[in-house]
Amino acid sequence: MHQYRDLATFSVLLISGLCGEVEAAGQMLIHLGTHDQAPYGSYQADKTFDGVAVRVMGCVLKRMDRNFVVEVYPWTRVQLMAERGEVDGFFPATLRPERLLWAQATEVIADQKWVWYLPAASKLDPLSAEFKATAKVGAHLGSNRLKMLEEQKYQVVLRPASDEMLLRAFARGGRADAILGGDLAIAIAMKEQGVDPKNFRTVLAQDSPLHAYFGRKFLAGEPDFVVRFNTHLPYCR
Repeated sequence: MHQYRDLATFSVLLISGLCGEVEAAGQMLIHLGTHDQAPYGSYQADKTFDGVAVRVMGCVLKRMDRNFVVEVYPWTRVQLMAERGEVDGFFPATLRPERLLWAQATEVIADQKWVWYLPAASKLDPLSAEFKATAKVGAHLGSNRLKMLEEQKYQVVLRPASDEMLLRAFARGGRADAILGGDLAIAIAMKEQGVDPKNFRTVLAQDSPLHAYFGRKFLAGEPDFVVRFNTHLPYCR
């Protein structure tokens, strides 16, 4: 898998120009991992990396006088790196109990809703027991949505690497009856792919806001970091 570091210099400059002062104070550069998913964080036309969650993280860490870099990887790899302590934290992610064994979550950094997308003419009810037992569905690899669908024994037939790829596969038709996606990510994907939202019927599954996680290894040296991070969040959202 490829590693992208286009944002590294941009991130440090965004947060502050105080690298010397930070190092002198004993505060280490914070390494964060994320993935390419608009509108939370994605590559722009000028090759910078920006988005709703990126701006919130930048705002908070600037208020904390901390320098950081963001490295972009496939989502499954980001989480594995965070669990191994190869990055200090990752974002944006929903709450998942097993993550709390090796990381601590911040308060909400961005909103997200899980939404079922079905063909406009579909009569299926995604909230019914019959749908759960018989419908062919999909969600993107590494997401809590896919984990939930698999744990609850849905008939999963689509597992692409992103919501954008999920929409593209579903829009081709034939393989799945419905997909479960993040509302803002799918909306952006529809716009970028020229897909008419009227082609689909939507059903809200649940509200599922997004957080940042910081690893226990990083927090061992700064046990109050998440508490301090949270105090700045209201000024940055």
